[in-house]
Amino acid sequence: MKAMLIVPADDGMTLDLTDISAQALGPKDVRLAVRAASVNRADLLIRAGTHTAAAPAQGPQIAGIDAAGEVIEVGAQVTGVQPGDRIMAMASGGLAEEIVIPAAMAIPVPATWSYGEAAAAVIGLMTEHNALSTAARLQPGETVLIHAAASGVGTQAIQVARQLGAGRVLGTSRSGRDSTALRQLGLDELISASEHDFADRVQEVTEGAGADVIVDHVGGPYLPANIRAAAVRGRIVGVGRLGGAEGVLDLEELARKRLEIIGTTFRTRTPDEKAEVVRALRAGIDLNSAADALRPVVDRTFPWTQALEAQAALERSHHLGKIVLEVG
Repeated sequence: MKAMLIVPADDGMTLDLTDISAQALGPKDVRLAVRAASVNRADLLIRAGTHTAAAPAQGPQIAGIDAAGEVIEVGAQVTGVQPGDRIMAMASGGLAEEIVIPAAMAIPVPATWSYGEAAAAVIGLMTEHNALSTAARLQPGETVLIHAAASGVGTQAIQVARQLGAGRVLGTSRSGRDSTALRQLGLDELISASEHDFADRVQEVTEGAGADVIVDHVGGPYLPANIRAAAVRGRIVGVGRLGGAEGVLDLEELARKRLEIIGTTFRTRTPDEKAEVVRALRAGIDLNSAADALRPVVDRTFPWTQALEAQAALERSHHLGKIVLEVG
């Protein structure tokens, strides 16, 4: 079978479509014929050598961290998944014609979604449901602030927050140019972080109450303003560090507001912990019923032979939503 390998090049790492042997199928695994995968910031970091995985890859390093496709084989102990099922999954090395994943990681694709939409959605759904529901314990009616709202995970954070009953959903972006599109997803107001002090605007919009939950995909540079933007007993969830990993923390204000700062990542989770994220998502949201409300925004689609071009498009940051690769 063919897979997109990450291989050394003169100027770092590149991608190479190569024939490799198929993976063995374990008793609790399923084999997936991959139809689509998405492009993620982690892909850029992996190629740059700055993304540390929880466990080093065994054998050739295959690109990709998610996949959607059709089940073609199941292990002897697998129940609830059968050949022919359409599934999406977080999957290390997902950019291959076939992959093997634990059955516990398989999420059924909503009937009205394409494989491309499924690949675009799966990482965002898992990440943002975990951040909003599990980490931040979002309650109906609370105000949510989402940084990098136009990104792939940002757009899905808006949708998930609405599904969980958020009262007001605010977002930031560096340009503010996607306001109309993001409002259609459920955003109440997009704040241009390059033109305004977002903390001041959040306090103004909420009449001094602040944001109950802040989902931060930017990181360190936003920490001081996050503290000012947060409500008393607010929860700040650090999902991404696009802007850097270090920021200044006002411990006095942290204590005065009784804030929680919660870090989240999948890299240090065990397989059982990742499977629990899947279980919580499937229990918390009926994806088929919410398919239209949670349909991901797909900015562009590339054939997987143009994976490098797709990653370059992601790096330019001119997209809204996700960039998808059609596999095969």
